[in-house]
Amino acid sequence: MAYDVSKISMKASLEPAFRAGVELACLDERMARSHVGPGWTERSHFTDACASLWIDGELVHLEDLVLHGATTDIRTPTHELRCISQRHLR
Repeated sequence: MAYDVSKISMKASLEPAFRAGVELACLDERMARSHVGPGWTERSHFTDACASLWIDGELVHLEDLVLHGATTDIRTPTHELRCISQRHLR
């Protein structure tokens, strides 16, 4: 689906984008002060690593990546999983 940029109101989109940025900054501050902050950050790193591989066209499930990172694989690691662990987890 193509969007006609000339029909999009910048004024109408700036306020929601600004509010989303403020809420994201607030979430970042809450996570920094929370006892679950380090876990949240670690989970975000795993999610970013999976997204990076998906962009490259390789599918790695988040659960497999977490188990592989903890060296508790429940099945033989795939080629993609070994590549991502070398690229992002070291």
